[in-house]
Amino acid sequence: MVHNTLLKRRLEGLKKNWYKFSKNPVSVVGLFFVLAVSFVAVFAPYISPYPAHAGRYVNFEEASQAPSLKHLCGTDVFGRDILSRIFFGFRYSLMMGVVVLSLVVIPGVVLGLVAGYYRGTWIDTVIMRITDVFLAVPPLILALAICSVLTPSVFHAMMAVSLIDRKSVV
Repeated sequence: MVHNTLLKRRLEGLKKNWYKFSKNPVSVVGLFFVLAVSFVAVFAPYISPYPAHAGRYVNFEEASQAPSLKHLCGTDVFGRDILSRIFFGFRYSLMMGVVVLSLVVIPGVVLGLVAGYYRGTWIDTVIMRITDVFLAVPPLILALAICSVLTPSVFHAMMAVSLIDRKSVV
């Protein structure tokens, strides 16, 4: 009985929030694009016209073609279909967003909670001074330093981007 009442209140809250959200057409269009890009990124191997073109593929006979019915966005200088490469590129973009946010938000929230809980103590002071050091160093210099120390990989590049993007989170 109590569970049904709680469920009804949650559904009513969701309906009310969706009604407010749907009154703004720009929000609905934005949601549509986010869902469409996410769908294309997840199902890229199945919906792209030429999935093999996302990897190492060379076909100089079809190089640098203009957009046509065969290649909707044309081909690059190696003969790879650009639309297929865009679809697979969405995967890296979404993965980068998730990794960067997880690298920045999770430690930031934990450190902020600890500093807030121990406000006025030496723990708060240490956390704030470390934060000041990171904010004092220009983000691009810090990212270049991280990239020069670590081996080249997509994950390390995402870690460097999370250092550049830290001011939007702070």
